[in-house]
Amino acid sequence: MFDGKLWTVNDSGGEPVLFALDPQTGKVLQAIMLENGRNRDWESLAQDEKYVYICDVGNNQGRRETLKIYKLPKDSIPSSGNAVITAGIIKYSYANREKNNPLKRSAYDCEAVFAFADSLYLFTKDWETRSTTLYTCSTNPGEYELHPRKTYQADGLITGVDMSPDSSFIMFCGYKDYVPFVWILNDFNPVDYSHAKTFRFDYPALIDLQTEGIVISSPERVYISCEMTEFPAALYRIDPGPWLK
Repeated sequence: MFDGKLWTVNDSGGEPVLFALDPQTGKVLQAIMLENGRNRDWESLAQDEKYVYICDVGNNQGRRETLKIYKLPKDSIPSSGNAVITAGIIKYSYANREKNNPLKRSAYDCEAVFAFADSLYLFTKDWETRSTTLYTCSTNPGEYELHPRKTYQADGLITGVDMSPDSSFIMFCGYKDYVPFVWILNDFNPVDYSHAKTFRFDYPALIDLQTEGIVISSPERVYISCEMTEFPAALYRIDPGPWLK
């Protein structure tokens, strides 16, 4: 979220467009097209003070060797109206990827990314073990080989992550057996969450809603997006404030 608007993208196969939404109504306000972009499997958005990162990092079948993250200067995005802009490109591969044995549901599938300092923090979802592995990547355009930093048992599939504006906590969203959950970590080290305070909340009443994105607007206001399945696409708002005290 920036400039008072929520920002989102379509999943794989859509146009290479970043959409701005009204946070109250969900109405589409702007469409920003990437002149040099392709939406192969866009799965996450991240931001820092000056840039927005569009993460083409989906890899369900484990066949993609090189993945891309598009870096857009915020000052190139107009405050109103549509636009076409050119993005910087960050390319990366997984150093530990089993190149000769791609899995139908791989351990190198990523849908959750946030930016902090000069790095991007990428969390994979492992379909077999329901764990998540953290990788970090430079925010500078270039080509990188990423090594795993640490693996955590998520007991589900991690599909989104965001860091709070004051960097005091992070929140994941995801689902287990199609029951959505959120997972909150505070008092954490950016590259080691082993000793963080954790809180997890499952939402069985929302079973079969495929939660895909999360953004922390404030400690009292968090938005979670759900993609269209047999249910319409939806946007939910929760207040994690009581869990952070």
